[in-house]
Amino acid sequence: MAAVGQGEGDWREQLRERLFDQEVLVRINAFFLTYFGWIAFGVLYGVIGRWSANVTGDLLRLPFTSREMVVSLVSFTRHVPPLYYLFNGVYYLGFAGSIALVVIYVLVYMRDLETSDRLLGMYLTGYTVAGIIYLLFHVYAPHVVYNLPGYSSENTLFTRQEFVFPSLHNTFITINIIALWKYRDRLGGKLLILINSLVPFATLFLGHHWIYDIIGGIVLGTIVSRLPMKWGVGASRSLYRMELSSLQKVTAINLILVLIVLILAARPERAVELLGNLLGNT
Repeated sequence: MAAVGQGEGDWREQLRERLFDQEVLVRINAFFLTYFGWIAFGVLYGVIGRWSANVTGDLLRLPFTSREMVVSLVSFTRHVPPLYYLFNGVYYLGFAGSIALVVIYVLVYMRDLETSDRLLGMYLTGYTVAGIIYLLFHVYAPHVVYNLPGYSSENTLFTRQEFVFPSLHNTFITINIIALWKYRDRLGGKLLILINSLVPFATLFLGHHWIYDIIGGIVLGTIVSRLPMKWGVGASRSLYRMELSSLQKVTAINLILVLIVLILAARPERAVELLGNLLGNT
């Protein structure tokens, strides 16, 4: 049975303990590798996704997809600055950020190894199922379809405009909420559940997703969460064979790489430019 930390005491002392905890470090690196794998899939999709069928036109035949509705929702949000900034913050936090916060809370803070293993298993399954769907067919976001001002419609190394249905934002926040539900009586659990619960509204009111993407993501997250699987520690035997000092270095390197990815992803229009400059100077 996995040990669960008391969640009390000095946070700095807990952090120092985790830095010397092989069980925690192995799992942190497994989460890192999973995220890097998804980034790699997004990059490769430009080649392997060329046969994906565009079904955006079929979706537009459904109710609640009109330009009038999308523009009215986005316009309403922009005319309420506190709501607009809140939803923007939630949206950009909603994928990689929410994963990071939940992993830090469950694995690093609570040291709940059992929930962490199940969470990673659900993430891997969610990535896999969504990736297969995107390879078969794709839908473009409302802001792309209706060419809304202030939005980028270009694909970059870190964003794919085809990754819309089902919404991975809403797939993962569903997984997060279900995993965090056992901590709903704790302050940290309540705050994380609240933040994740705002993501569907942010994606809809900012024009990033259709309501059907949101529903699809929630359904996928719910199904994945009900599957009897979890990540097995045997999957990272090579990490377990590493000395603690080497494992700590690998963790630090992966953390730096994730931070670089997130910084570039925050300004995707600069990612390709920066990469071009680097390649041009080599």
